[in-house]
Formats: sequence, structure tokens, C-alpha cells
Amino acid sequence: SQLKGHILMRNCFGQNKILFFFSLGFLLFYACFVFFMHTPWYTAAQFKFAYHNHNTAILMRTIDLESVVSNGYDDVTCDLFIYNSNIQPKTKQTFEQFYKLIKKDICDGTLVMIDRYLKDNVWHEPTGTSVLKGREMGIDYDELLERSMLRNTSIKGIGSLSKDDNGNYILPVTVADRYTDTDFVINLLLQRNTEGIWKITKIINYRNYLEHVRNLYNADITTYINDTKAQTAEYNRTFQGIQLKFQAMTKPIGANISNDQRAQIQKFILSEVIPAYTSHENYLQNVNVPPGASHLHMLRLQSNSKTIEAWKYFAEGIGKDSKDDLSKAECSHQEALVLEQKVSDIMNKMPALFVPEIP
Repeated sequence: SQLKGHILMRNCFGQNKILFFFSLGFLLFYACFVFFMHTPWYTAAQFKFAYHNHNTAILMRTIDLESVVSNGYDDVTCDLFIYNSNIQPKTKQTFEQFYKLIKKDICDGTLVMIDRYLKDNVWHEPTGTSVLKGREMGIDYDELLERSMLRNTSIKGIGSLSKDDNGNYILPVTVADRYTDTDFVINLLLQRNTEGIWKITKIINYRNYLEHVRNLYNADITTYINDTKAQTAEYNRTFQGIQLKFQAMTKPIGANISNDQRAQIQKFILSEVIPAYTSHENYLQNVNVPPGASHLHMLRLQSNSKTIEAWKYFAEGIGKDSKDDLSKAECSHQEALVLEQKVSDIMNKMPALFVPEIP
């Protein structure tokens, strides 16, 4: 009986010992894991996991998106001035002040757009009461995004976290731009927030990436412009001739247009104006486009298409005396002018339309 009791106590002690060591091991493992969660290596591992598994929820926990967008905005707006070295210092200063004034609204709107993109994988145009819609802020937000490469950059690989000479934790990521598919390594900076969590806060060499892409694109744009210069000049002469004919035809016409005059104008548009722009469209669709000039070429096609649309509405409106069609023609015409302005800005290396009105 005493022997049995002794054996039973020894077994209980043994079981308690196993339970104790198991519990201790679990607590040590948990403590190590909690400690690991508060290291930059954990954030880097989570970032990689989220990317490979398309997990946006985990991805967003590794990024301080507000800081990344804010720092990125400064790099993008600074990079704009490199496009044109002829901008005077006083004008540049005015631009810089303007960009600072609108920074918060632009960054807040961009955060909303990124959030929507992460939900459905589609870049939506600003709508409703968004200050980014159209030119509400005195800028062309769509071109700002184009220059930022936000929509046109894809990740090709993620490297290993390392510590640089300044003590910063850097995560290298190989990316490629959409048009030339040229590799570039961007360096993500990881910093610890007030809660002790490490997050990605900045693309350290973002401005270098923008310069890298710009140099690639500028070379292709120069080639594209030179290759299309002669034919473009020929079409421009055709369009100018058509404009002069149209002005001569409509100049004597007063407020009250007769049916015969309406028919004459409509016939001219359908037989001369639209065919000329359609011919130009066919030419553009068969041009050899260097990769870096793709965006410029797309804008040219869109501008020409909107111009055709405007003339079609105008022909319909003038023929039927339809205010609705004439209004649509005016809207399409304005859209074509905006697109043409974008084309001009890129070709002349201007900071696009996101600039203030300077007296």
C-alpha cells in the first residue's frame, strides 16, 4: 500500500514536471514570438508573405501608407522640375509653394484611391465631390499619378532585409515599369513607430527610380517624335486648311441658320472633316511606338478619337438643330483640348497641368 502510494506520487510528480516544462517551453516560445513581432525582420517576413499570397490585409499592416505617400509626394513634385531646366527660380518657388498648399488634399485623396484599388484591384477615377476630379485643385491629377509611376510599377522580387552603415533597416525590392519592363531596385526604409512596431515608411531611392524611368522614356519619346514629325506636320496642315474652310463657310451665317445652310455644314463635316481625322487615327494606329512613348501615343489616340466624337455630335446637332447634341459636341471638344494639352506638355517637357495660374 505504501509502495503503491509512493509510485502514484512519483507518477504525479513526473506528469506535473512534464506539464511544467511544456508550459515553460510554450511561454518561452510565445515570449520569443512576441519579441520577434517587434523586430524589422518580422515586418519584412510579413511583407513577403503578403505579397506572395496576395493578402492585402497583412500587407497594409506592414506599411505606414500615410508616411510613404507623403514622402513620395515630395519626391514626385521635386522631380517635375527636372523635366524643364528653363523654369525661372521665381516661377519654381511659386510652384513649390503651390504644391505645399495642396499636399494634404492630394495625399488624402491618393490614400482613398489606393484603398479602393486594394479592395477590387482597379484604379478608379476620382468621382463625386472628390477634389481630385477634373481640375478642382488646379492640377491634372491623372498625369500626376502617371508621373509618380504608382499605377505603372510591378514588383518582380523581394530581397533580404539588411542594416546599412547609418543603422537603417533596408528591404530591397526589384520592380519594373509597365512600358519598358526594365528592372530597378528600390530600397524600402523600415522604422519603428510609437507602439514599437516596425513598418515601411519610405522608398529611400524613389526619386532615383523616377529619374531612371524618365531617362528611359525621354529617349523613346524623342525617337517617337522624330519618327512621326513629318507625317504629323502634314496632318496639321490638312487640319488647318479644313479649319479655314469651315470658318469661311460659317462666317457669313447669322443667328438664324437656314435648313440649306445646316445641310451644307453637315455635309462638309461628314465628307471632309471626319474623314481627315479618321485618316489620322488610322495612321496613329499603325505607327511603330517605342515602349517609353506608349503613354504619349495613347494620349494622341484619345485626343484624336475625342475630336472625331465632337465633330460627329456637332454634325448631328447642326443637322437636326439639336441643342443636346451640340452640348455633347462642346463637352467632347473640351475633353479633346485637355488631352491635347497633355500631349503638348509631355512633348515640351513641361511639369504637366498640375501647376498654378501664374500672372
